[in-house]
Amino acid sequence: MSMHVAFITAYDPESPYQVSLPPLGIGYLSAYAKQQCWFVQTSFHHTVEELIAAKPDIIAVSATTENFSHATALARAAKESLGVPVILGGMHITSLPTNLPDVYDLGVIGEGEQTLVDILNMYNDCPKAGPAEFRKLKGVSYHEDGRVAMTPSQDLIKVMDDLPYPDRDLIDHGWKVPSWETVHLVSSRGCPYKCSFCSSGLHWKRFRFFSPEYVAREIEYLRERYNPETLYFFDDLFVGHVGRWREVVKLFRERKIHEGVRFRAYARVDLITEQMAEEFAELNFKYIDFGFESNSEKILKFLTKTRVTPEINQRAMDYMAKNNLSVGANFIIGSPPETIEDMQESFDFANHNRNTIDRCSVGPLQPLPGTGVWNYAKLAGLVNEEDFEWARLGVSYDTFKWDRFPFMGEKVTREQFWDFWTKFHNLAKEINYVGQIRGIAHQRDMRALRVQELERELQSLKGSRVIRLAEKIRNLRQSISGNSKDVVGKAASF
Repeated sequence: MSMHVAFITAYDPESPYQVSLPPLGIGYLSAYAKQQCWFVQTSFHHTVEELIAAKPDIIAVSATTENFSHATALARAAKESLGVPVILGGMHITSLPTNLPDVYDLGVIGEGEQTLVDILNMYNDCPKAGPAEFRKLKGVSYHEDGRVAMTPSQDLIKVMDDLPYPDRDLIDHGWKVPSWETVHLVSSRGCPYKCSFCSSGLHWKRFRFFSPEYVAREIEYLRERYNPETLYFFDDLFVGHVGRWREVVKLFRERKIHEGVRFRAYARVDLITEQMAEEFAELNFKYIDFGFESNSEKILKFLTKTRVTPEINQRAMDYMAKNNLSVGANFIIGSPPETIEDMQESFDFANHNRNTIDRCSVGPLQPLPGTGVWNYAKLAGLVNEEDFEWARLGVSYDTFKWDRFPFMGEKVTREQFWDFWTKFHNLAKEINYVGQIRGIAHQRDMRALRVQELERELQSLKGSRVIRLAEKIRNLRQSISGNSKDVVGKAASF
């Protein structure tokens, strides 16, 4: 008899970032569960109405902190309708494992694949499992005697290559970015650094890699299946280990898997060398994103950006510009010790490098659970774990409200901060529009070449695949003309 596990992730449908790409974490969980549990079938749903209609045996909810309240509302509606076990996973419950509302039977803490398999085996053996069975699991929190109890940590997956590729058949539908344009993947888990605003280290515990050979095979598989223009490494820090990068360079050159596709990845400024930048260009890593956070040495230290200085920030940008690479730049303002002069240093850095930056974002420091910044804000009485409204940590310039956000600045007034954020936000908008225009010429050329390739293939094929290829050609032609007009029209306002 099979067990139907339904996954749902809470997200804001009005947030471009949250609706752009499918959730790889759920893809890994589904693939591993089906590999390890012969009796499991899975489904993924965008809405609770879809989930309830599917009538699963178990519900698995994934939630970040900003969407946690929404996730719990979804879980409650599903629980009331179906009465089946509801499991919670994701960054929020890992950061605050005792913050488990009563609608959830179990919270999965940290890396979830093996824990989920253990839970499914438990329910397969004992459908009415309760605290007596929960105590035997690793890496969970649960309700017992009016409190939330926790079990010992789950062992980390020792050999990352043992994981199957994400179950993309499950998660691919319903997202804004088409797969022929961008497909994302991960080649590692975690980050070797301990920045005070980031909870990645808490979630993944150690920085671990898939082998370069595993990554190369997955790239070849994704190119065969989707033939995307861009492969997006969604690692917290793709270039986090120089020795591993050397292995990647060697394998890419040998297999030539970089030819005919572009890559996007996150890097760190203090690891960037002139040689590495040249290799980015050679291997078609055309899009490199950095979390600069600040260009003030004082604020970099507060954020625990070790071994990073304004001089190193600029050195990395110079290497990027020399190799004609497209840079994404992310900034954080509003740290407790930050002054207007400190913010101005970051603004001036972005403005000085605007000819190299194509993607720019800036926002206030957010006290996310599991971080040093959270602890700072908690001591200041700005946040708490008991009755805090988690949606207050979902920050957007266009919907920002002072009465909701736990502002941490101590050296500037709210009015001063808002005025400066507005100035920086407008600079970022200008940079982003111009960056889109810069990308159009290359994008048009690349898509025109793809149209020619597809048309040649079309001549030799018959049947249903011809229809699919014709659809790809139509989409490419529309994007070549439509995207250009849209971006140029927006940029004209500047």
